Amino acid sequence: MSRCFILPAPRRIFSAANGMPLVMFAISLAVLLCISHNVLAGTSPAESGSASGTVTIDGSQLRLKHAYGMAQPNTFDNKKTDIAVLITEQPLPADAFSELEDLMDATQKQHNWVFFKINAEGTPIYEVLDHPKLGKNRLMMSGFTHAAFIAKTLGKDRVEGTFETGKAVDFMGYQYEIRVVFQTPLIQAKLPEPLPDEKTGSSLPAGGGKPGKAYLAYVKAIRSGDIKSFRRLFSPDKADLTDDELKEGLEMLRQMTPEDLTITKGFTAGNHAVLYITGTVEKEKEYGTIEMKKTGGGWQIVRESWSNTPPKP
Repeated sequence: MSRCFILPAPRRIFSAANGMPLVMFAISLAVLLCISHNVLAGTSPAESGSASGTVTIDGSQLRLKHAYGMAQPNTFDNKKTDIAVLITEQPLPADAFSELEDLMDATQKQHNWVFFKINAEGTPIYEVLDHPKLGKNRLMMSGFTHAAFIAKTLGKDRVEGTFETGKAVDFMGYQYEIRVVFQTPLIQAKLPEPLPDEKTGSSLPAGGGKPGKAYLAYVKAIRSGDIKSFRRLFSPDKADLTDDELKEGLEMLRQMTPEDLTITKGFTAGNHAVLYITGTVEKEKEYGTIEMKKTGGGWQIVRESWSNTPPKP
């Protein structure tokens, strides 16, 4: 199953990949962002690589000149590694690369770029376009891409090659075409802190205890459009978005949040907790993994992912 979106930016979205589980991505912008990533020592990401090419939408051409790459865990199986490639019109400031987990997070304050993920087999599996012709929206494909990837180098420390559609593609009401040659060293993503389990933490009571209560309050805030409660329950709690922008984002979240939620189990260790939840999307069973942290204001949601297969132990 594949899905594609015109994605309001910044927002959080659901995406289903070809033969891959359904997952909720945190598109790394403004409040809907959780960051924990380390830059490889000795690498200057702001001068990582170069590119030459264009992305054209409805006849409007955008020139791409700068390339950045990151080796990071696969969204669906963190034992596998994807290569993320971000190709931009303008160079990114050095501070765009501090404290990141996913290279996509470097676009938090940036426009005019294309972003790809390439899996361990060298197949592009994810494509996002930010272009002036799209206004406040972005085009996103997950599980497939219209641009083919031709690799020249695909190694542990470097990636170079070409992304191109070959011809104009009619997609989501737009005509777009990409042809860009790039080269960039890879920076290495820091792996997320392991989730607590029965060996490293304590089991939460039925219903998830206080973390479970906080998560259900977070879902209630999404469904009711309660911006104040959402800001309090989602981490980080300081948002760059206005209330109007966040209201629009909550409407998208509301449409995509699973129904019939049941907290099946959870574990806590120190100020961290994880909840395992089942729910339904279009009458199909989905499995959620919810990471939480405890702050002075109580438990907050760090990130959540949803899959149509149970999480691996």
